[in-house]
Amino acid sequence: MELLIKRALSVRSATTPRWGPGGVLYYLSDSTGVMQLWRFDGSQHDVVVPWDERVGDFRVASDGAVALASDRDGDEKWRIYLIDGGVYEVSTEGVNNLGAWSPDGKKLAFTSTRDSPADFNLYIYDRAAGEVKKAAEMPGINIVEEWSEAGIFITHYETNLDSSIYLYRDGELRELTRHGGEALNHSPRYIGNGKILFLTNADWEYVGVAQMDLTTGSWKYLVQLDRDVEHFDTWGAYMLFAVNEEGRSGLYQMHMHSGLTYKLPTPPGVVTHLEYGRGVAAFSLSSINRGHEVYIFQGSVRQVTNSPKFGTPLDKLPEPRSVWYPSFDGRKIHANIYLPPGEPRGTVVYLHGGPESQDRPEFKPLVAALLSAGFTVAAPNYRGSTGFGKTFVHLDDLEKRWDAIRDVEAFAKWLREEGRLQKKPCVLGGSYGGYLTLMALATAPDAWACGVEMVGIFNLVTFLERTAPWRRRYREAEYGSLEKHRDLLLQLSPATHVEKIQAPLIIIHGANDIRVPVHEAEQLAQRLRELGREVELLVLPDEGHVITKVSNRVKAYSRVVEFIAKHAG
Repeated sequence: MELLIKRALSVRSATTPRWGPGGVLYYLSDSTGVMQLWRFDGSQHDVVVPWDERVGDFRVASDGAVALASDRDGDEKWRIYLIDGGVYEVSTEGVNNLGAWSPDGKKLAFTSTRDSPADFNLYIYDRAAGEVKKAAEMPGINIVEEWSEAGIFITHYETNLDSSIYLYRDGELRELTRHGGEALNHSPRYIGNGKILFLTNADWEYVGVAQMDLTTGSWKYLVQLDRDVEHFDTWGAYMLFAVNEEGRSGLYQMHMHSGLTYKLPTPPGVVTHLEYGRGVAAFSLSSINRGHEVYIFQGSVRQVTNSPKFGTPLDKLPEPRSVWYPSFDGRKIHANIYLPPGEPRGTVVYLHGGPESQDRPEFKPLVAALLSAGFTVAAPNYRGSTGFGKTFVHLDDLEKRWDAIRDVEAFAKWLREEGRLQKKPCVLGGSYGGYLTLMALATAPDAWACGVEMVGIFNLVTFLERTAPWRRRYREAEYGSLEKHRDLLLQLSPATHVEKIQAPLIIIHGANDIRVPVHEAEQLAQRLRELGREVELLVLPDEGHVITKVSNRVKAYSRVVEFIAKHAG
C-alpha cells in the first residue's frame, strides 16, 4: 500500500501548451521533479533550457526567443528572464506578471510591483536596448493579455469577481468595458477590423464570449449560455471554446459567420489551457484517471504528451459521481463523490480552496493517493464556489460565511443518512479549504474522526494584516475589511472557536507562503498544544502556498494519507 501511494503522488503532469515559430509546441512539465519549459518539434520532446527552480509561465516571441517567469522555493515572487541564446534578466524586482510580446517580437509588455508593493504597473522591455521602462501607472492587479496591431490589452481587477479591459496605445490608457455594478471582463483577443472578442458576464449570471467594436464601444454576446465559458481562441473564421459543464469541460468549435457549432470528442476532464493557431488547436486537459496532459486537435483529438505515471493504474479510478444534496435550508448543493477501485475503507471530505473556485474531476495527486489507498473522497461545492452563477458565488459574503460552514456540516450529515459512511470521516482542505476545515472541526466536533489543514487561515485578522500587500484589498472584498468588519472577522475566525476542536489534526504549511503566511499555522499548532489536543505540524522550508516540488509532495502527502489511515481508516 505504501508503494502504491508513493506511485500516485509521483505522477507527473504536462500543461499550458503554446505554439512557437515553425509549428513547435512549447509546454510546461514537472517530469524532472519541478515544472520546467519543454518543447515538441513533432518528433522529439526536450527541455528548452536547464533551470533549477519552478517555471510558472512563459511566452514565445515571433523569432523563437522565450520569456519565462520563475520563482524560488515557491515564494511566488515571479522573476522574468529572456532565453535567447543565453539567459538574460528582464525583471527580478517586485512580483512580475508575464505579459505579451509585441507582434514583431522586439518588445515585451508585463506588469510588476517593482515600484509599488500593492500595484502592478505596466512596463515594457526593449530587447535591443536591454532596458525596462514604466509605460503606465495602474492601481491594483493588472494582467497584460495581448499585444496586437491595435495596441496592448490589459485586464484590471477591481476584485476577483469584477474586472475591466483597458487598451494601451501611444502612451494613453482607455477603458473598453466601463460598466456599472459587478462584472468580469477579461481575456481580450483582437480579431482584426477594429474588433475584439472577450469573456464577460456583464448583465448575465454566467461568463460568455462577446464581441466589441473598438471604434464605437458597442458589444454583443456571441456565446451566451447557462454555464460558464472559461477559455476560447480563434483561427480565421473559427472559434474554439471550453464550457464548464457541472465541473467537466465541454470543448466546442464554432464557425463564427454561420454560428454552426459542434462538440469535440475530448476525453472527460477539465480543459486548463487552450490555444488555436495555424488551423491546429493545442490544449491541456486534466482528468482524475488520465492525469494532466497536452492534446492537439486537427480534425481529430490526439494526445501529444505521456507524462510518467510510475506504474500508477490511474485508469482503474472511476469517474466521480456528480450529486446534489440538500443543505440546512433546503438549498441544493453540488458535490463530487470519488470512489476507490475496491471496497472503501473510509471517507475523506475534501474542501476546495478559493473560495472562488470549484471542485472539478481533474487530476489531484492527493486525491489519487487517497483513492489508491481505498478511501472515498467526497467534495462539496459549497456556497461561494464558482461555476454555478454570479448569484451563488456571493452567498458566502461577510456574515453569510456561516452558511458555507453549515453547508459542510449538512454534507457530512447527508453522507451519513445516505449510508455512504462506514465510520466518521476525516475533513481535509487547503488554503480557504483549510480555513473551512478548521471551522467544520469546531462547529461540528462530533462529526469528524480527524482533520488535515493545509496552508489555511487560523485568524482572519492576522491573515489580512500579513498577506502580501497586493492581495489585501482583494481578500478584504471576500472576507470583510479590517477597518469596517474587524469584529465579524474575529467571530468567523477559527482562532475564536479553537477550544471546540477535539479531533486529531495534522497541519501542512510552506515556510515561504506569501498568501497565507506560515504564522497562521504556527498560531494554530501552539494553541492546540496548549489545549492538550493531538496536533502535528509539518512546515516545508522550500515551499510556499503550493507544493511545487514532487519530492516534497511525496513526503507531505504520504504523511497525510498515513495520518488519515490511522484515524479514519
